[in-house]
Amino acid sequence: MEPGLYLVATPIGNLDDITIRALNVLKNSEIIFCENTVNSKKLFKKYAIQTKYHKYTDHDFDKKKDEILQMLKNNKVISLISDSGSPLISDPGNQLVNFLYQNNINIFSIPGPSALISGIQLSGFLNKKFFSFLGFLPKKPSQKISLLEAQLNNNLIIYTTKQQLEKDIEAIASIAEKFEIIVLKELTKMFEERIYLSNDNYKEVDLKIIKGELVLAVNIISSSQKPEELSLDYVSKIVAELGIKKAYQVVKTKYKISRNKFYEMAIKLNNE
Repeated sequence: MEPGLYLVATPIGNLDDITIRALNVLKNSEIIFCENTVNSKKLFKKYAIQTKYHKYTDHDFDKKKDEILQMLKNNKVISLISDSGSPLISDPGNQLVNFLYQNNINIFSIPGPSALISGIQLSGFLNKKFFSFLGFLPKKPSQKISLLEAQLNNNLIIYTTKQQLEKDIEAIASIAEKFEIIVLKELTKMFEERIYLSNDNYKEVDLKIIKGELVLAVNIISSSQKPEELSLDYVSKIVAELGIKKAYQVVKTKYKISRNKFYEMAIKLNNE
């Protein structure tokens, strides 16, 4: 194996969901850095992985970065795994990866399970929207809403917890007149479940009893927001500052205006 840091995807629930390549990398690593050693022990035991392992989260970056760098400069093979799924997808590792890139260290992605991909597959949304991955929403309701408002035109994949589930759904309901939410519970595990919520039924469902690892797939069908009116004075000012093409990119989402209509306004002002 080529020396470097290997980002190894591990099962998100069912321990059978691991690739042959991932097992080979883990067994032949000098050390495995784990987000959660207690959880990772189950995987190591099932597949007789004898490699030594240590805990690593973003809080450990300053303390361990130089040690890890030195090992890699000495041509060692090191693996990084998250609690489950693909490393760095709402999990620790970004600081370390950037630090190692700056020091010309080889980094390899060993693909595998991801709740993000499963969420897209199991959403069942039959529309032409793009998917946006928001990870875990902020805890403050106002910050949840601000983030959601910026993504009204996309299907969304959101990670959540039993503590935040009800708050996340209320935030979605506060900005949308019509919506559908697929709650994906315990993906790949024995009690995997797909729960359909919409603006019509979400208040009838007891969200407090939904526990476990949770992924939300969200389709906002119609927004409860009324777009702000775009004034001619503002169009004149922003076109003068940015030019017509960049100005349209700035205003199109906020004001829900088509390219043709915006260009017509800009041309009219120019003629005047």
